[in-house]
Amino acid sequence: MSRAAALLDRLGHPGSIRLGTASAARAERLPTGLASLDALLGGGLLRGQVSEIAGRHSAGRTALACRVAATTTARGEMVAWVDPDNALDPAMAAAAGVYLDHTLWVRPRRPADALRAAELLLETGGFALVVLDLAESTRSARASCLVRSAAGTWTRLARAAQRTGSTLLVVGSSRQAGVTAAFGLELGPHRTRWSGGRGRPLLLEGITVRITVARSRTGAQGRTLVVHHAACA
Repeated sequence: MSRAAALLDRLGHPGSIRLGTASAARAERLPTGLASLDALLGGGLLRGQVSEIAGRHSAGRTALACRVAATTTARGEMVAWVDPDNALDPAMAAAAGVYLDHTLWVRPRRPADALRAAELLLETGGFALVVLDLAESTRSARASCLVRSAAGTWTRLARAAQRTGSTLLVVGSSRQAGVTAAFGLELGPHRTRWSGGRGRPLLLEGITVRITVARSRTGAQGRTLVVHHAACA
């Protein structure tokens, strides 16, 4: 708890937060909120492990992460969202079902700070889900290489998640965690869905996206499904 408070103070967002406690009775899986994806993964994301969502800009990666966060907070569990690029729209996240009172939004200044912030948050043990959003930070080849090659970073993050049972969900333009990830999901071609028109303003209603299980420790690698969900950023 003291380390989390120190982290918030260093990031310029001091405040109080009530953290839950890890429970041995929790299920080993963290549902994604998409029944078809949960079935493909054997029940959801593995607790205490690293998972990844990768895809190009506007492919629906943030929307899928929001779906997982919404499902987690609906269960009364805590979520931390590490957002070095200030890409998350809290209003849209709330509209997608994320319970903001159970969500800690951390906005570090640099990708390197974001990696360290994620590690500290995992070590607190009070978050069922830690989302590390590096999507914009890894768009350039150079930045992506720097994040991927950070010495020992992904091993430390994986060990921190395993110790406390928290799920680390990494969002990026490409997969970064390598062999430390239990699941690697890649988002492919998609279609946007709009409402309105004919004199009314057009509003983004959601997207249809293809998800491929590019990496899996529990089977289903290479399997693909198409899902429909709302965007939250």
